[in-house]
Amino acid sequence: MSVLVVGAGFTSSVLCKTLRATAPLLNVTVWEKSRGAGGRSATKRDGEHSCDIGTQYLTHWKSDVFFDPYIALLKSVEVITEFTGKIVDPPGKYSDGECTHYVAPKGMNSLSKYFLTGTNPHYSTKVVSLTVRDDEKIVVHNEDNRSAEFDIVVLTIPAPQLLQLDMRPSIPDEVREKIKAIEFTPRFSLMVVFDSVPEMEWVMKYHDDDVVRFTVWDHVKRCRGLNPTLLVHSSARYAVSNTDVKTKEEAGVEMLFRLRQLLPELPDPIKTIPHYWRFGQVYKPYEGTPGFLVLNEKPLIVAGGDSFMATSNLSHAAKSGEMLAGLVRDNLGIPQFKFKDTLKNK
Repeated sequence: MSVLVVGAGFTSSVLCKTLRATAPLLNVTVWEKSRGAGGRSATKRDGEHSCDIGTQYLTHWKSDVFFDPYIALLKSVEVITEFTGKIVDPPGKYSDGECTHYVAPKGMNSLSKYFLTGTNPHYSTKVVSLTVRDDEKIVVHNEDNRSAEFDIVVLTIPAPQLLQLDMRPSIPDEVREKIKAIEFTPRFSLMVVFDSVPEMEWVMKYHDDDVVRFTVWDHVKRCRGLNPTLLVHSSARYAVSNTDVKTKEEAGVEMLFRLRQLLPELPDPIKTIPHYWRFGQVYKPYEGTPGFLVLNEKPLIVAGGDSFMATSNLSHAAKSGEMLAGLVRDNLGIPQFKFKDTLKNK
């Protein structure tokens, strides 16, 4: 039996890891439209420079028992390490000692890469259509007009992108309206590379500013011998007001101007690389937060990810991945396993 997983972010990678461990005979294929894994936890590489441009760190709450096995595993294989640097003016919820922050020395996309080990993702492969045939095979076409057929399709892309797909049978109008109601907060980010910089006493800094919300010295955060690189995230307000108004390059110029006002001690950069996240973080999830959404029962076409969870973070993305794996196994009559049981198959 063949399964196509669309997207190579954290939900997808957990799904693939769980299926490899608990249903090893399944033929699992991953199609990802970007050039690499990670989704919104992407690590940008430009020549000799690299920088996390999405998720900056993983926050683990003491109360989040579900995510304990993930943290233990990722620490044991040295994908993540505890962050001990200085954070200036963090949100109040991070100041009560109830959570621990972790960073990924090889980049935040290394979390997804680790769980995708053993899978062979096809990058730069964007799905444009899905058609259910009479023999209950699903024919999937990509942007290059190439096609393949599968028994099950799992879509882990941001939910609004589901409405851009040509699906036959189509998504019912009532479900389409619920998907349209999902809201994301967008974000602009700016990778700023220097030859050298003055010594700073902080690694991450939150700013009470209309344009710039967050800055982080990526090379210090990851303890990598790279050119000094500062990652700048815009405020949500700035991103919302400038979405489809300014290009990422225009926003990058404004963010750099404001950065120089906030941190006048910085020298001129040798390079800046802007990025725009239309789907930065889920603000309003799917009604009822079911964890996944079945779009076709037989053959199974299902969507998942944090669009369908109560909270938009890596823990809930992983939980959706486990739920999707359980649904696939149920569909195929394969016995259920808990995620911790899959850790034996590292």
